[in-house]
Amino acid sequence: MDYENRINTALGKILRNFNYLELNLGLRIRFIASSLGDKRDLTQYDGYLKRSGLPELTSRLKKLIDKCDHVPSSKEYKKWMQRAEKLRVLRNFYVHGTWEYIPNRKEGPLEFHLPPWRTVEKDKTCMNLEDFERDAQLSEEIFIEFLNICKKYKI
Repeated sequence: MDYENRINTALGKILRNFNYLELNLGLRIRFIASSLGDKRDLTQYDGYLKRSGLPELTSRLKKLIDKCDHVPSSKEYKKWMQRAEKLRVLRNFYVHGTWEYIPNRKEGPLEFHLPPWRTVEKDKTCMNLEDFERDAQLSEEIFIEFLNICKKYKI
């Protein structure tokens, strides 16, 4: 696979997993709120879900999980929340950057340029394709970990 396809595949994987995560967080919030006896029309949550980013969604879900009698502890979910924040940062970094591939550069042929109003870790501006693909794999692992927690605690 040529470098452009590898870049697009990795970026697509990061975006897809982040978007699936946001979708599933919203669905879980609506489901748990309903199962806890919230009699409002579930579409009333849509305004909140539209305005909320990942940190708000994960925090809101944690508050709902804490109210669930069948979940002994939200400790595992809270630990996962830190990994979800890592995914949010990765996604933002890759989405807001522009790309340049310089195959002859040994230290990292893939270079990201961010607008001057965005900050970034200095060592993240150049990388090799394998590191980028590892970040894409990490995004999938974080999403799957969320699904496993939901399945384990039936939330």
